Amino acid sequence: MKENAETSKFGCEFCGRSFLRETTIAKHICEYKQRHLNKDMHGNRIGFQSWLQFYKKNSPSKKKRTHEEFIKSAYYGAFVKFGNYCAGANVLNVSRFVDWLLKNQIKIDSWNTDTIYTRFLIEYLREEDPLDAIARSIETSIKLAEIETIQSKDILRYGNKNRICQVITNGKISPWMLYQSDSGTEFLGSLDPLQEKLVMDYINPELWAIKFKRNTDKVTQVKELLNAGGY
Repeated sequence: MKENAETSKFGCEFCGRSFLRETTIAKHICEYKQRHLNKDMHGNRIGFQSWLQFYKKNSPSKKKRTHEEFIKSAYYGAFVKFGNYCAGANVLNVSRFVDWLLKNQIKIDSWNTDTIYTRFLIEYLREEDPLDAIARSIETSIKLAEIETIQSKDILRYGNKNRICQVITNGKISPWMLYQSDSGTEFLGSLDPLQEKLVMDYINPELWAIKFKRNTDKVTQVKELLNAGGY
C-alpha cells in the first residue's frame, strides 16, 4: 500500500498516469499534455475558437466549454488542422468563415481546402461592408507600395501586376477599390488574358455591376474616399 501511495503521489492531470518521482512527471509528455502546451500557437487558438463556435451552433447545452475539453475532444485534430490552414492562408474573418461552413453543412474534413475557402471568399467579398473592404485594400496597397518603393496611391498604376492579381485572389484588394477608382479601372483594363482569368471569379463584372446599382449611396461614399486618397 505504501508503494502504491508513493506511486500515485505525482499524477499527470491530462492522461491520469502516476509517477514515483516529481522529476519524472516533469519530463513526461503525453498526447494531451502536448496539446495543452501547444494551446498558444496561432493555429491552435483559431482551432479552439472554431470548435467553440461549432458546439454553440450544434449543441442545445448552454454549458461553457473549456480548453481541457477541447484537447480531449475527438474533433481536436480536425479543428487544429483547420486552424493551421486559416493561419497559413491568412483567412479573412475566420468567425464568418466558420459560420458559413456550418450554415452550408460542409463536412469538417473539407474545411481546410482551398476550393471551399474560395467559395466562401467570393461570397464574402460581395457581402462585406464596403468601408471594411476599402480599409483592407488601402492597407494592402501601403504594404505593396513599401515593397516596390512607390506611393501607395500608385500601386495599381505601376505595381507588379502578377503580385496584385495574387492579392486580389486572397481578398486583400477588393473589387470596391478596383471598380470605383481611376487607377483600379486602368489596372483591370491593362490585364493580359491569363491575369484576367486568374481574377475573374473574384471580380465578376456582371455581379458587381448589379451590386453597385443596388448600393448607389455606398458607391458615392467609396468614390469620395478613393478620390481623396489619389487612387
